[in-house]
Amino acid sequence: METEQAPGSLARALADVAAEREAQDRKWGVQEFPDGTGPGFTPRAEEAKQECAAAWSRGELTWRHILTEEFYEALAEPDPRSLRNELIQTAAVALKWVQSLDRRHGGTVHQTGEGRRSEKLVRDRIPEIIRDAGGSPETRTAAPGEQGALLRNKLYEEAGEYIASNDPAELADLLEVLHALAALHGLSPEELEERRAAKAADRGGFSKRLVLRLPH
Repeated sequence: METEQAPGSLARALADVAAEREAQDRKWGVQEFPDGTGPGFTPRAEEAKQECAAAWSRGELTWRHILTEEFYEALAEPDPRSLRNELIQTAAVALKWVQSLDRRHGGTVHQTGEGRRSEKLVRDRIPEIIRDAGGSPETRTAAPGEQGALLRNKLYEEAGEYIASNDPAELADLLEVLHALAALHGLSPEELEERRAAKAADRGGFSKRLVLRLPH
């Protein structure tokens, strides 16, 4: 019977995944991108499924076949709940592959990617403030195409700081990011407020503390 630290143990593989995820969060913060999935990947998913079945019938099935099938099934799924299920299955197969590697080659020490340099979007005067405090900040100017992704990541960063501290002062940072995102869409703060007010008039706000119970 495998011990918790034996090569091929699920506990060890899960611990390495958890360590990698923590390292990613420390480096990049909470990240948010569009899913990018949909029916356009259905033909590739079907092809991967057929390749997997054919390899099985020939006695040549590999982890590559299995993971590829799961991966493309996830990419072909537009529904968020079904996509989540497919991603969990994909992650589970990847973990089984790791366990197989550990059994065949012995467990190795996982190296996270924290040696790489991290960066994040900051307010315009932050480098000046750091220099005034005696620091030597290194900066670059983001390309126009990067701005949306950087601001979305910043939105999650600021929301996380408010959630962690419950400090209403953090809401001002959130609002600044929202105004910057609105500007990307050609909206002034006044126009954004007009849209907020219109939605509040149509759908109401959150003052009644109503909680909707979702169907199972």
